Amino acid sequence: MTNANLSSQRAAIQKFIDEKIAPGVQSHGGDVLIEELSGGILTVSLTGACGSCNVQAYTSESIANYILEEFPELDDVVVRDPT
Repeated sequence: MTNANLSSQRAAIQKFIDEKIAPGVQSHGGDVLIEELSGGILTVSLTGACGSCNVQAYTSESIANYILEEFPELDDVVVRDPT
């Protein structure tokens, strides 16, 4: 994938996260940030209150599945837990 295509794909994913995922996470004091898109693998991190949330593992899995449904060209989505 060319740099322009990768940049366009990252922008589309960012828009999807901003519009469809982040509002729900932000309403609970957290956020979802793109860290990297490389080789078909998207890495995002959870921040803020996600670190102390008792359903954080479920949230991570749901976010990964939701992104993969919308962007089937991705091979995987890795959600890094807050530290």
